[in-house]
Amino acid sequence: MDVLDKKLNEIFSGKVVRKDLVHQIKKAANVPSFVLEFLLSKYCATDDPDEIKAGSKAVLEVVEKTMYEQMRLIKPNRWCNKKGGISL
Repeated sequence: MDVLDKKLNEIFSGKVVRKDLVHQIKKAANVPSFVLEFLLSKYCATDDPDEIKAGSKAVLEVVEKTMYEQMRLIKPNRWCNKKGGISL
């Protein structure tokens, strides 16, 4: 990290989001950038590499859990649409 990054982390601790982490995680998960930025600011707002690694893992776990729940809820809708609807 250069001097400017260190100063930003010192002055705005917990509010600085590294865009390179956003791009790395965005490749692994189809999630809006603002959601990733929020999660990264919550879990990875530091300059310690070990904490960043652990925080990235936590962000991916949150995203995977959330996406799994969404897909579980969407699956019946897709089945109904594929069959042409359901008559009750």
